[in-house]
Amino acid sequence: MAKIALKVNGQPRIVDTDPDVPLLYVLRNDLELNGPRFGCGLSQCGACTVIMEGEAVRSCNLPVSAARDRSITTLEGLGSVAHPHPLQKAFLKSKRRSAGSA
Repeated sequence: MAKIALKVNGQPRIVDTDPDVPLLYVLRNDLELNGPRFGCGLSQCGACTVIMEGEAVRSCNLPVSAARDRSITTLEGLGSVAHPHPLQKAFLKSKRRSAGSA
């Protein structure tokens, strides 16, 4: 186990975890962020994508140690309830459409 400092959605965070654990698991399990999802586990589908230092990265195969002291933005960090980011608006619109077709 190691203490690893991250900056997630603009907030400094420290996690105590195995440095080889995928960043996705830390974001979801330790930091309780649900934007990044587990999809294929092979860095191909994009469900786990986060923005790290301004670049899109797949978090399912990226060890949390590779994100040490780096700025990470998840879907939750893009906007707010009052002022959602266009990407968040698209997710909400898609969700409403899916609920309406059921």
